[in-house]
Amino acid sequence: MVSTAEGVKLIAAETGRLKEYLRGTGPEEWGLDSPCEGWTVGDVIGHLGWAAEFFADAISQGRSGITSAPEGLPEIGAIPPTELPAFIARMAKEYHRSADANLADAFASSVDRLSGIFSVMEDDDWSKECWGLRELRPAEAYVATRISEVVIHSWDIRFPSDPNAGLAPDCVAVVLERLPVWLNELGLAGFRPSQPQARYRFQTTGAADFQRDVVAGDQENRVEEARGDPTATFACDADVLALLVWGRLAPGQVLADGRLAVSAGSGTGDEFAAWLSR
Repeated sequence: MVSTAEGVKLIAAETGRLKEYLRGTGPEEWGLDSPCEGWTVGDVIGHLGWAAEFFADAISQGRSGITSAPEGLPEIGAIPPTELPAFIARMAKEYHRSADANLADAFASSVDRLSGIFSVMEDDDWSKECWGLRELRPAEAYVATRISEVVIHSWDIRFPSDPNAGLAPDCVAVVLERLPVWLNELGLAGFRPSQPQARYRFQTTGAADFQRDVVAGDQENRVEEARGDPTATFACDADVLALLVWGRLAPGQVLADGRLAVSAGSGTGDEFAAWLSR
């Protein structure tokens, strides 16, 4: 994982690239459907702008020891977890609608405000607790969240106009850290290989040299650092794995078209590939 200071730099770089891109777009591009189901490109921009505002509010208050909800936001836990996606979508769409034709400028203002907050944080500020939608969280946790949000949503914004859009190379390694979360959401605990123990390795090329092993058939299935000889290796470009773990690509799709290639090791990857593709 990157340090908080490194994370702030990554956010600044990717946000700067996105601001520059948005200067060359307008309502026609913003009205396109994005890879986020039910969201237009403008809604995604609105989400990043709205999130920048509430991140800034939460961190600013946390620095001063205030952990109550910022103005206009619910107290911690007031919205049931199942209703949070709808709330977040509503706020994104409201930001988009309110900004209207000035969306790019509104976005720039919001992200500049968050950058300003980051720039004045002292070392001991990052551990201070801040308000969150689900729970109190240290200010530094907002940095980790923001890196992935701005990188993945930047792709969501570009992709409808440019199907060859890629992810920011200097940020890919960070967003790949979601691999265990993705596998657990797919139900990794329930995967049962026929052999006593299997070790399936994810390995990337391109922007990030990333390796992690999925160990299955033991007492509990888990993701750990790569070591030893794998049962099989699942190899792909780092962008492909990043888009997989963030739900922008389907495992069956990339296995079928060869973007995720499986090679045998001490055994085969057939069972795990079949489980991923189900």
